Amino acid sequence: MGPLLIGVDAEDLRLPVKEGIRRAAEMAFRCVELPAGAGEIAPRNLSTSGRRHLVRYVKDHGLSLAALTADISGSRLTDPRTVAERVERTCEIIDLARELSVPIVTAAVGALTHPESGEPSEVSLSALRQIGERADSRGIVYAVRPSHDNPDRLRGVFDALRCSSIQIGLDPAAMIMAGTNPGACLEEFADQVALVHARDATAGLRDRPGRETVFSKGEVDFAGIVGFLSGAEYRGPYIARRYDTQTPMADLVAARHALSDLMAG
Repeated sequence: MGPLLIGVDAEDLRLPVKEGIRRAAEMAFRCVELPAGAGEIAPRNLSTSGRRHLVRYVKDHGLSLAALTADISGSRLTDPRTVAERVERTCEIIDLARELSVPIVTAAVGALTHPESGEPSEVSLSALRQIGERADSRGIVYAVRPSHDNPDRLRGVFDALRCSSIQIGLDPAAMIMAGTNPGACLEEFADQVALVHARDATAGLRDRPGRETVFSKGEVDFAGIVGFLSGAEYRGPYIARRYDTQTPMADLVAARHALSDLMAG
């Protein structure tokens, strides 16, 4: 198995962006994902000179910019009350990605289909078409991170869109916690996976929700995922993530080691 990019989302280090980038390099990650939905890297907060400095700073620390996240609190692609704002801000992030030479913008999208019929939401389809057009014009991949839709429902969404710039950001932990099968999603969309968020989780039950865990202590089959994607000639990044912890740096370093071992096997 050839060498693959293992990175980290700087937000999970819980530090200011520049300090997080420096710490990611010290932790021996090869690339970083940066949060652009809010905060220092949001397009409306990052000046022209700040953008140039950011690119130099990442490069000077021996890292590459793998992705920007466009997770925008309080707005959903299926909500007609907030979708216009989400589309506008997502397109701004795509423009920023182009300026920073970042190949991927990724976002959690929740459910994109009707809960009963399983048909694609017309609101989400309209929004994704607008986002896809902007991504296509900028040469950027918009990687949606689904959680609640099974592969058949997702296939209906992708078939309706027919946009090569919209791909999958695989977050198997989010799927496990939502009760969907990341392995089935992987089999259906193996050639459309643009990045992987590497975190672990236990599945939810009727009387308790799923929860994130330390890497390799949950129910995500990362050996199977890495092996399957290797066979599919996946060359995108694996971004280590850790939300629910009091020791994020130790947990993220442990995840990097575990991923490295899996890739070397």
